[in-house]
Amino acid sequence: MTLRERAWHLAVTPWPAERVFRLAGLCMIIGGILVGTGALGHPHDRHPPSPSEIVSSSYVAWHVISALGFISLCVGFTAATGFQLGIVGHLGSVDVAGISLLFIGCTFQAATQLADGLVFASVATIVPRVFELNGPLFGGTPLAGLASLAGISFASGSVLFGIGAIARGALPRRSTAAVMAGGVLIAVPVQPASPVPWWIVVAGAVLLGAASAAIGQWFWQGGPRPSRLVPLPPVRPSQPPSIPTS
Repeated sequence: MTLRERAWHLAVTPWPAERVFRLAGLCMIIGGILVGTGALGHPHDRHPPSPSEIVSSSYVAWHVISALGFISLCVGFTAATGFQLGIVGHLGSVDVAGISLLFIGCTFQAATQLADGLVFASVATIVPRVFELNGPLFGGTPLAGLASLAGISFASGSVLFGIGAIARGALPRRSTAAVMAGGVLIAVPVQPASPVPWWIVVAGAVLLGAASAAIGQWFWQGGPRPSRLVPLPPVRPSQPPSIPTS
C-alpha cells in the first residue's frame, strides 16, 4: 500500500481516534486565531514596552490570549505528528526532533507570555524601575536568555516539523511552509537588540496563526481530499476454488 493510498484509506474510513484528530484540528484553529490576534493587540510602538504599558489591563489580556494560543498549538502539532505516524507507520529523526523542539518552544512561549502578562504586571505596579529599558530586568541576561531559548526552540522545531511533513506530503504543503516561515519570524530579535522592527514579529505571528488555522480546518474537514488521493481498490472476499464436475 503506497503512502497516498494509506492517507486516503485513513481519510475515508473511521479512525480509532477520529474525534481526537477533529478536536486537535479545532485546537489548531483556536490556537492560530489566538496567537495572531494576541500579536496584533500587543503594543508594538516600542519594545520592550514601558512600565505604564505593562500595568495596563489590555497588556495583560493580550499576553494571556497569546499564551492560550501556544498551548492550543502544542496540542494541535502533537496530533499532526500522530496523524503522520498513522499514515507512514513510523517517524524519522527529523520528525522526532521537530515535535520535541516544538513542544519545548510552545511551552516556553506560553510560560513567557503568562509571566509577561501576569507576573510582570503585578511587579511593575510596585517597582516600575525594574522594567526600564536599561533596568535590572530588560538590561540583564536571564530574561533575554529565556526569551532566546523559547524563540530558538520554537523556530527550530517548526522548521524540522515542516521539513518532515513536506517530504512525505501528508499535510498541506503551502500551510506547512507558512508555519515554518512564521515560526522563524517570531523568533527574530527585534529593536533595540537588533535593527529588525517589531512589526516583523507581529507579521510572523499572524502568518503562523493563519497557517496553523488552515491545517486545523483541514483536520476538521477529514484530512486528505478524495480528488487528490487514489482510493484503495475494493476488497473482494476470497472464494474457494470451484470443483469441476464430470
